[in-house]
Amino acid sequence: MTIVLLAAAWPGSAMADPGTQHAFIGQPTDGAYFPQGAHEQFGFGCMSDPAFVVVSCEGSQPVGSLIDTANAGTHTLSVTATSFDGRQETTTSTYTVIDITPPHVDFRTPANGATYDLGANLTYDYSCADDPGGLGIQECVPGNSMPPGAPIDTHHLGTFTFDVYAFDWGNNLVHQSVTYSVVDRTPPVITLTSPADGASYTLGQQVWVQFSCDDGIYGSGLHGCKGDLPSGSILDTSTLGSKTFSVTSYDRAGNVSRATSTYSVLYDFSGFFSPAAAYPTASPMKAGENVPLKFSLNGDQGLDVFAAGSPAWAACGSDAATGADGSLAYNGSNDRYTYLASTSKSWAGTCRDLTVTLRDGTAHRARFTFGK
Repeated sequence: MTIVLLAAAWPGSAMADPGTQHAFIGQPTDGAYFPQGAHEQFGFGCMSDPAFVVVSCEGSQPVGSLIDTANAGTHTLSVTATSFDGRQETTTSTYTVIDITPPHVDFRTPANGATYDLGANLTYDYSCADDPGGLGIQECVPGNSMPPGAPIDTHHLGTFTFDVYAFDWGNNLVHQSVTYSVVDRTPPVITLTSPADGASYTLGQQVWVQFSCDDGIYGSGLHGCKGDLPSGSILDTSTLGSKTFSVTSYDRAGNVSRATSTYSVLYDFSGFFSPAAAYPTASPMKAGENVPLKFSLNGDQGLDVFAAGSPAWAACGSDAATGADGSLAYNGSNDRYTYLASTSKSWAGTCRDLTVTLRDGTAHRARFTFGK
């Protein structure tokens, strides 16, 4: 009798019919169950009587080798006994590896410990996976019912937890979660209505300051909204020139915003009166006689209303100007300034522009033609 084996509990020789061959699997036994990672060897053998009948005893893997217990599920091993005249007998054993390894959750967004801006445009990005050798994912259930691709609510400040439950086909369950924060990094919005940026106001004009601050309905809340003057107060327009007005706002998260407008305070100049005409229309004058240039600044603003080097004469169409000679007077009864500009008899037959630059920086031009 010939026996090739590695295992215990084999059938006796009485089970082998004379002149036949038999294959046996001792380990794993048919229908056995093993947990993942179990250390089990493949034991099998072949026998015959007389001994010379079996010439080959081949297993689906070498005798004594470790069987596959890494991959959950059903596995089948086999052994084939071959006789000298080519006859074969194959025996199989089916065993099951039990999936005892729980699955896991891969969190991408939100990520554990991450900090996101208030109002950030984010979507859920996560998945469930079984470890190698597992039976695969049966269900991947978010605790808040939000599937991958759904928007994440980032409109509320605070620290939040996102839970996911993963089930595999071995009925292993895992519950994993991530904690993330939504913070306010956005400064308040300032609406500065008055004084408006680039606006021009006349000297002494009544202008009311108007501004507001807003941190949004989901922000951390305003902690301060302060301008150079309170909103609703009267802007100071008592002096000429370019000026700035600023507003600063703070929220409770420490974000700061500033808004500044630049505006100008000017004389209330409405144009020249007769005999001057609206530029570029030319008014005829007699060469050598004074030209009365009349205008109003809405009240007596003193006699120092001209900028340095003003008024000035220039040939029509030319930028080369020379200072004018003349005198300035104010008549309160009709609220009129009159500048008497000297001319020369030699100007007869010419066209000249008289430019008046006021102390507020604005320039105004009148055109005259001169005859004899």
